[in-house]
Amino acid sequence: MSDNPTFTTYRESPRRPLTARNLEDYALCPQKYLLSFFQPPRETGRALGGPVALHQAVRAALIEGDRAGGAAAVPLERLLGWFGQHWDGACCADSLEEEQLERQGREMLRRYQEAHPDQPPALAVDLRLLAEIGGHEFVAVADRVEEQPDGTLLLLRYKTTRRPPGPSELAADLSAGLLWLLGEQHFGRPARVGISALRRGRILLADFPPGAREALERRLIAEAERLRQARDYPTRKGSHCRACRSRRQCPAWGAPAEGPP
Repeated sequence: MSDNPTFTTYRESPRRPLTARNLEDYALCPQKYLLSFFQPPRETGRALGGPVALHQAVRAALIEGDRAGGAAAVPLERLLGWFGQHWDGACCADSLEEEQLERQGREMLRRYQEAHPDQPPALAVDLRLLAEIGGHEFVAVADRVEEQPDGTLLLLRYKTTRRPPGPSELAADLSAGLLWLLGEQHFGRPARVGISALRRGRILLADFPPGAREALERRLIAEAERLRQARDYPTRKGSHCRACRSRRQCPAWGAPAEGPP
């Protein structure tokens, strides 16, 4: 087997809109980007790991709550019930991790509920934003959209990570930048992007510097063109492989170096 196996037969047909994750995966490892399209559901679930399963269950419960009117309108018991429906402990390494993460998820939801006694209904929930930039279609999702007193919009994403990014990290994050661009284009008015850091009970806002819009657009266009023009998808082994969901299918780690189905 080659030290740097590739897939050479892949073409996106029809082309789907690009996410920031697509661009980041391709820049990190083209093979990781490619394999993300062909991973069987059972393997995806197995590769998630407990922390990702926790995030998915907590986010799903909060989305359900926002659709029902927000924290001020939904009893905690109902929110926890939704969490239980979406929680998949089978993704955890063992029963101890499953128990710990489930407890953490319930505690995050309890704190969130207590911190938002007067929360107004969201303007939009789980909103998929789609737009063209420089001839390429991009897509991003806002978990919750709020209207601020000054008329600006706040596009939020829920985060369950232990170390959420700070404002400067958020401003440099391609995913946050794409959400900001698409949000302002969709609503036609100023918007801010932030994360609801659920472990800390805080909202952290991205602080985009002057000229950020033009720089972001140039970066998105350049990376999208590089990805669209690709003909080979080499592997790039590194520390990122440890958390890769596609490692079981990767030829760099022993999987057959065959083209996708």
